Amino acid sequence: MDMEIQPLNINYKIINNFLDKDMYKNIKYFLHSEDTPWYFKSVDSPHNTKNKNGFFSFCWYNNNRPHHVKYDEHIVPILEKLNYKSTIQVRANLIFRDKDTVETNYHKDYEHNNSKTAILYFTTCNAKTILNIDNEEIKVDSIENRMLIFNTNIKHKVVYQTDLHKRIVINFNYF
Repeated sequence: MDMEIQPLNINYKIINNFLDKDMYKNIKYFLHSEDTPWYFKSVDSPHNTKNKNGFFSFCWYNNNRPHHVKYDEHIVPILEKLNYKSTIQVRANLIFRDKDTVETNYHKDYEHNNSKTAILYFTTCNAKTILNIDNEEIKVDSIENRMLIFNTNIKHKVVYQTDLHKRIVINFNYF
């Protein structure tokens, strides 16, 4: 499939079929393999008391350096496609279905000016990312190979999935 850009609001954009099939399959295979070093995180967003189960996270890049040997192969081509200048953090999140947890709190990943947050979805499910722009909620469905890009100063939250056992996304924070 060809990449499809949905023109929306100047504060965000959605790009369907963001990666070519081979690159997408390669990264997806890695994320579902036993080689991915997932680490448990008990809190999904600051001050969130709703999440009882936490989630798993894996960083490709953090604290001004790559954290995994696959960074150059998996992540740099995506960052180049995003026209990045500098990387803040790149991490994958693995979220399990939770009948008790409904959503995260609104939050910003970082407080940097002129930076971007991008979310690449690896699972099609009923989860949603919700952006809060001028007190309007913009709901973005979780669809495989969809990239959501927005200004980091936009608050967002996640409504968790109830239809699938696990959901995987990659979060990019960059200038």
